[in-house]
Amino acid sequence: MLRRLSVAFGASLALTAFTALGRFAWGGPFLPEQMAEILFANIPVWAFTPLFRVFGLGSKYWAFAGMVGLHLALWTSVGGWLLGRGGRTMLIGLLVLLGFTLILLPLSGEGWFGAALPSGPVGAVLTLVAAIALYGGVLGLARRRTEGRTATPDRRGFLRTAGMAAAATAGLKLAGGLWAEVARAAEDLWRAVAGLPPEITPVGKFYTVSKNVFDPAVKTERWSLEIKGLVDRPYKLTYEELKGLPSVTEPATLMCISNEVGGELISNAQWKGIRLKDLLAKAGIKPTAVEVILRAADGYSDSFPLKKGLEDGVLVVYEMNGQPLVKQHGAPARVIVPGIYGMKNVKWVTSIELADYDYKGYWEVRGWSDEAIYKTMSRIDVPTGPLKAGERAWVGGVAFAGDRGIRDVEVSLDGGKTWQNAQVKPSLGSFTWVLWALPWTPPAPGAYPVKVRAVEKNGAVQTSEVRPPLPDGASGWHAVTIRVS
Repeated sequence: MLRRLSVAFGASLALTAFTALGRFAWGGPFLPEQMAEILFANIPVWAFTPLFRVFGLGSKYWAFAGMVGLHLALWTSVGGWLLGRGGRTMLIGLLVLLGFTLILLPLSGEGWFGAALPSGPVGAVLTLVAAIALYGGVLGLARRRTEGRTATPDRRGFLRTAGMAAAATAGLKLAGGLWAEVARAAEDLWRAVAGLPPEITPVGKFYTVSKNVFDPAVKTERWSLEIKGLVDRPYKLTYEELKGLPSVTEPATLMCISNEVGGELISNAQWKGIRLKDLLAKAGIKPTAVEVILRAADGYSDSFPLKKGLEDGVLVVYEMNGQPLVKQHGAPARVIVPGIYGMKNVKWVTSIELADYDYKGYWEVRGWSDEAIYKTMSRIDVPTGPLKAGERAWVGGVAFAGDRGIRDVEVSLDGGKTWQNAQVKPSLGSFTWVLWALPWTPPAPGAYPVKVRAVEKNGAVQTSEVRPPLPDGASGWHAVTIRVS
């Protein structure tokens, strides 16, 4: 029994080492990493808090190490069972592989068959197939030795397994190269659509809205962030202490609640900061807390439900597009809250307070929405001028549905009588806008009434009901007239 487990452990090490190599060489799946991502996304606060107290800022690394250990233990157990019963190693391995690609990878955010991984779905599946082949080969060699076969078949089996692994590695490199070519071709297509906004908005062109005549200039050396209210251990952080905490970087789109249909008060950036739920876990959340209240250096305040604040995407950020925040975007730190309008993504934040009541912020007491959930929008950005009949052109723009995501964008070239599906570029993240484009060759001169509408990932179609921004955001389909000569 001990010998079987030691052999199975060796096979598990080989499988784990091969997938780790794939993770860093061609961006394939590394199963302990995906297991850890699922754990981080779903661990409840009541369980996270005591673990954080014991392990501190290294909690996630210990959790990842635990997932590596669990991964080895699972495959060792399977291997020991197979060796003891003479089971069909590859068949069992491929069934487990199917479970990983259809369950584990989607749950970890990597998409079906690892579509969101750098290796793409082909590279991801080939990585796992090669790893299973290596694992099965090691177990097969051990079984043949146990059954008393000669050394020659053992060597042949080993050489066969090694050859399969080498061929799989070469195939992975080829698949990775092909995938990269496909990705480059897709990028070239989108670059050809002149006039679309960049996916990441430059800092200087990112929209700004503020209640202030003159925004505050907060000095980082004098700034601090206070965590208080219904918490067990209130505390303060300096700017350097905040930056010293484990951080994440994610793209997210912000849109102002006062943005009109087709308006430009929407932008997208890469944000770096600390998950709010980690800051709150360090303070300890009292059971009666239901609301997160944010206060800023300029006297501004707003709030959102604690349930929202415990989501992974809510960050206290200090960098934007790889650079420290600038004054107009909330330096030294601001809060990013995916799914709700920009007014609740408070800039120049100085305190985070937990409360047991529904706090009404600066704009809510003036009649704006308290929930402030993003309404689905789509906008036509190109063409920017008249077209010529018979010449191929593009109609394109952006679409956004908060944290619900965009599945399709539909365009009408006849004022809404008929609709066509546009090409939609995959989003940069779960909380960002998408670019869309539709190739079009105008058949004849004239004025063409063009409309656009978006479809959320859940299948909900953007409403055509025209409503002004006050009190909970504008709605309606963006429409333009394109003139063709």
